[in-house]
Amino acid sequence: MFKIIKIDLSSKKIDFEDATNLHRDFLGGLGVNTKLLVDLTPPDVDPLGPENNLIFGAGTFVGTLLPTAARTELTSKSPLSNRFGTSNSGGLWGAALKFAGYSHIVVTGKSPTPVYITINNDQISIEDATHLWGLNACEAVERIKREIGSDYQVAGIGPAGEKLVRFASVQNNYHGAWGRTGMGAVMGSKNLKAVAVRGTGKVRVADRRSFAGVMTEAFKKVINNDSFGYTKRYGSMVVADPYNKIGALPGHNFTRGYFDDWVDTRGRGIFEKKYKEKDLACFSCPIACTHWTNVREGKYKGYENKGLEVSFDLEFGAKLGIKEIAEILKCAEVCNLYGMDVISASGVVAFAIEANQNGLLGKFGAEVPGTWGDFPGIVKLLEHIGQRKGVGDMLAEGIKRASLNIPGSDRYAMQIKGVEMPVRDPRGKWDVWMLGYLTNTRCGDHLRTRSPVDNLLGQVRDCFEEEIAVAEDIISNLDMPKNLKEAIFGAPPYKVDISLMAKYAEDLITIINSAGLCIRPPVHRSLGADFYARALTAVTGHSYTEREVLAAASNIWDLQHEFNVRAGEKIADYVFPDRFYEEALPVQSGTKPPLSREVISRVVQRYFAARDWK
Repeated sequence: MFKIIKIDLSSKKIDFEDATNLHRDFLGGLGVNTKLLVDLTPPDVDPLGPENNLIFGAGTFVGTLLPTAARTELTSKSPLSNRFGTSNSGGLWGAALKFAGYSHIVVTGKSPTPVYITINNDQISIEDATHLWGLNACEAVERIKREIGSDYQVAGIGPAGEKLVRFASVQNNYHGAWGRTGMGAVMGSKNLKAVAVRGTGKVRVADRRSFAGVMTEAFKKVINNDSFGYTKRYGSMVVADPYNKIGALPGHNFTRGYFDDWVDTRGRGIFEKKYKEKDLACFSCPIACTHWTNVREGKYKGYENKGLEVSFDLEFGAKLGIKEIAEILKCAEVCNLYGMDVISASGVVAFAIEANQNGLLGKFGAEVPGTWGDFPGIVKLLEHIGQRKGVGDMLAEGIKRASLNIPGSDRYAMQIKGVEMPVRDPRGKWDVWMLGYLTNTRCGDHLRTRSPVDNLLGQVRDCFEEEIAVAEDIISNLDMPKNLKEAIFGAPPYKVDISLMAKYAEDLITIINSAGLCIRPPVHRSLGADFYARALTAVTGHSYTEREVLAAASNIWDLQHEFNVRAGEKIADYVFPDRFYEEALPVQSGTKPPLSREVISRVVQRYFAARDWK
């Protein structure tokens, strides 16, 4: 049922391995990816060298009809952070891999010339891609589909991946992406343009009767969750207005948390009213949280694209100060065509703009906008990064490396452990989610640690605890072991312990990413370890308990941490940039104070104790 394809591009050798036992112990998807990377990748390997491994892993539930069972993890040693790298994407690609009869692909070595891989059920080949090299990501998808069949699902890179931009993404067909941590650069370093998959089989479950029960249960819980309606209506844009309200926008490279005109220009309501055309869904998803945009008026009338994702809005709209939603979408489109992570690309541009404003770029100053919101200048700079042209060549190395080459610029380098910080300012509201920026094993990112009972408008009791900002019945009905619930919330519930909840939230999202479901709120909030234990048992035939699933998730996270420790990571690296400790944040009500280094350090130490790390 679970089978790995192993492809060595240096020797053109293709092997297969049964992964049943790996799935038993590591749940699937991200978990199996983690184990494979740790076992196969030497600690001192060059992330852009042929010995690095690139691992695709479709979640255990992918290809079934469990709600949102569409997610695939892509894992390697990151060329951006030199640590554990991984990214997640949905759509149809993972289901195609499962329908072809495989759960994972491990790619190692380097082809002497450009190639792409085709998987057509049991027929696997390595094809010449010389004619595809240099095409943008969408052009490459189109050409491959025209050559081998429109029903293939394509994971491929654009020029940024080919040129080893350290935050290059792997694009998922036309509009999706495995974005963070530079997986596209790893793929480019192997001269691998794409992996095209077609499958016509079925995913069979071990216990059809039990599976029918957990599937019905999952749909009911997801659809009836109180977050379902607004997530379906707004998608990720649901948080755009609350971020502005609490003063947590990453405005102008994290120098302002609020914009007076935000709701009227870049808010969720204006997007829904003036731009949203229809809802879009991944495989087996009842939420349909993504949208198709049609610009109906103004100078961009007639422009259409997928979105608006809140990451586009916050990165280009807030961080870079672009007000037109159409222009925000066009910036994201440039990133998708070149194959670059939106968050890192926006982050390096914001860094360059602020460094330029402070006179630090010298001869490169003419290539970088001098003001926020300069759409033409920002697009030109994004293109130069994707081409590694001029100052773009330096910025393509990521903020941390770029700042080392610009004396005095490190203050404007908003990165954590080498990865550009995303979407939200921790001074706006310190909580579980913000601690996750520091503890995330793929470094400064926001999508691996999120409390299933978070409330952006709730209050913080102190830096160690949040108030409970959800109804009492939500806590009582939460699918969480009783001992953990009492430790995190108290008995009776009265608080949220930030460090303990961060550990639990990371473990829960690890389970979700291993199973292959989505972390959107209706799933994240309604399904917990007990459900996943029963669902894994029904699908795989292995017997799981709630305790075993949580223990497996914790072990997976520990392996990722150990991988980073082998790369030299220390607890002293778990810090925000100086700006967050030394500068107040302008918000609507005035300012919010900087964070305390000493206090945040103590929260991190408590987190390390919760994980039993040294």
